[in-house]
Amino acid sequence: MQMFNQLSRRLHHCNEVAGNITKANSAQLQQLKTQLAQQMGKPVGLHTMGIPAAISILGIIISFAIPQLWLGYGVLAFLGQPADAVFTWVVLVALIFAGTNGVTMFMMGKGYMGAVRLHLSLVMISVVLTIAYLLAALSGTGLPGVNVTAALIGVVMILLSISCILSTAFYRMLLFTLHNRTWRRLIDLTRDAHASRKLESRTTTARPCQARVISVSAPPPSPQ
Repeated sequence: MQMFNQLSRRLHHCNEVAGNITKANSAQLQQLKTQLAQQMGKPVGLHTMGIPAAISILGIIISFAIPQLWLGYGVLAFLGQPADAVFTWVVLVALIFAGTNGVTMFMMGKGYMGAVRLHLSLVMISVVLTIAYLLAALSGTGLPGVNVTAALIGVVMILLSISCILSTAFYRMLLFTLHNRTWRRLIDLTRDAHASRKLESRTTTARPCQARVISVSAPPPSPQ
């Protein structure tokens, strides 16, 4: 329970940082970037390569995929569809789930905490499905697509995913992504300020060069 409380505090801190990034000015972003670098600790490691998130996502993909044959048979039987369509179910669900996790991984790398919350939601879905599949396997009812060994593998993979999320490396990875997001935001603000000053300088320089209206006196009348 203490580990989950620590995870909650870490996520709360990361959410606060993400909120500050969108509202901070250049000086505040520079200070925030320095603080994140200090909190992150090691400048290079597993966290800078996204290894904790990659392992966690791999774990939930495998644990989610294992019960799909059993789940597909159950859903098709409930809907009154032929069992031959179960492989279509498995392929479609696998593609959707894997694609969602791919996008989640990309957005997590960009430092968006909404992607982290989505990842945690997918973990919970995989946990529920893995537990249901394990209970079905241990019940010994002989349901199609149920295997005790596969259920145990699913449990191991989901535990691996959860252990990665609870690890310090995962927290450092989040700090690293927020640090890079802060840096990108700081670069954008600096570029905008430079472009604004450059435009203002061009406007100021162009003013003396504006065309002047020169009054020309009428020529004297020609002698008769």
